[in-house]
Amino acid sequence: MNDIYKKLNNKKLSNRAKVIAVIEEILQGKSLSSLLDPLLSPIDADSRGFVHELLLGTLRQWWALSRITESLVPRPISDPGVVAALHVGLYQLLYMHTAEHAAVHETVESLKELGKDYGTGLLNAVLRKVQKTPNKFAKKINKNHSLPNWLAKALKSDWPQYYDALGAALKQPAPVFLRVNERRCSIEQYGRLLDEHGIAHSLVALGYQDKQTIRLDQVQRITELPHFVDGWVSVQDAHAQLTAHLLEPYIDGHSTVLDMCCAPGGKTAHLLEKFHMKHLYAVDHDADRLSRVHDNLHRLGLVDERLSIIEADGTAWQADGLLDVIVLDAPCTATGVLRRHPDIALLRQSEDVAKTQRLQREILENLWPQLADGGVLLYVTCSILKVENESQLVDFLSCHDDAMALPFKLDLAHQIPQQVGYQCLPIEAGGGDGFYYALLKKSSRT
Repeated sequence: MNDIYKKLNNKKLSNRAKVIAVIEEILQGKSLSSLLDPLLSPIDADSRGFVHELLLGTLRQWWALSRITESLVPRPISDPGVVAALHVGLYQLLYMHTAEHAAVHETVESLKELGKDYGTGLLNAVLRKVQKTPNKFAKKINKNHSLPNWLAKALKSDWPQYYDALGAALKQPAPVFLRVNERRCSIEQYGRLLDEHGIAHSLVALGYQDKQTIRLDQVQRITELPHFVDGWVSVQDAHAQLTAHLLEPYIDGHSTVLDMCCAPGGKTAHLLEKFHMKHLYAVDHDADRLSRVHDNLHRLGLVDERLSIIEADGTAWQADGLLDVIVLDAPCTATGVLRRHPDIALLRQSEDVAKTQRLQREILENLWPQLADGGVLLYVTCSILKVENESQLVDFLSCHDDAMALPFKLDLAHQIPQQVGYQCLPIEAGGGDGFYYALLKKSSRT
């Protein structure tokens, strides 16, 4: 067993120590999604909320907190565990308003538990200094964004009129949305079921025609939702739910459809719930994430002979014949889902943007010849960087005379029309994540 998982199952380690250990792993390249469940599962129900908030909140405010530590610590700290402990302590003092003794003393003790006694003097000194004048430091963090400098510059360039709103919104938690499996019941029926169980929720417009989704308005264990285990409902961001709705005019019982980069399977499941297709290929290169596709589809009762789940590289995979519809959920920096996955702001570097842009183009170039004349390709990302979205598609269209952009309309205030497609920005407190959509049609060359 990996050392981090031993720590998370060690009953002698305090919860704060476990949070510090998880953040140390993230600083060294591990993803939050692989660590969150192993962290929370062994923790008793009464403490789970505190631990979840301490971890997610510290990550979400990481860069704001970093500016505090940089102003108080003269030299860079080489040990990521000590850096993590500093941020965990500061988050408690400045955001959670934890009792000062607990925020300082217990965090220092947690670092000792992890065998990093050499960092406790510095940790104690910094936290004590902030403790004396917390309002001064709170003003500093509240007036600034919590983004890495490279990303802040990119967003200011791409979205000058929305930059301040983005900086504020990306520091906040994301709401939870539910996609109802309409093979089981309607959205209205499931809403009444939530009412019967006393679960606060809202019906929310998706911004496309009259389509709606359900937003949970209270903290709720997802597995305890009515009929969750029976496949009546899935968690899926509001803007991610647009995929199947946008494709409604183009998919029928004769369509052969590809969902490329499909894992963890939310869009695949929605396509299967909504349409009766001739065949659906669900392709992804990541075997571990594909296992989640299998799990999700089995829970929803959507596995049948019309579906092929395939592990393959999107830059090279070849279908048996021409495809009528392609959904390309293109690899990206995932900057649009920072509220939900705040570790992204720690893991991504500026050079990653050019890498993902090249990979997107390679996949596009591989898939486009496999699309039948008259077929459509829906290009989707969860990025809010134009170079991965609008600029990518404008360049692709300029190089392919058999490609044309199809018009569609999104009508919420934060769904911004681009030269090609729409950019959905995550600036509404109760709204969806940052997604980009563009719809292309293939025509015969003249």
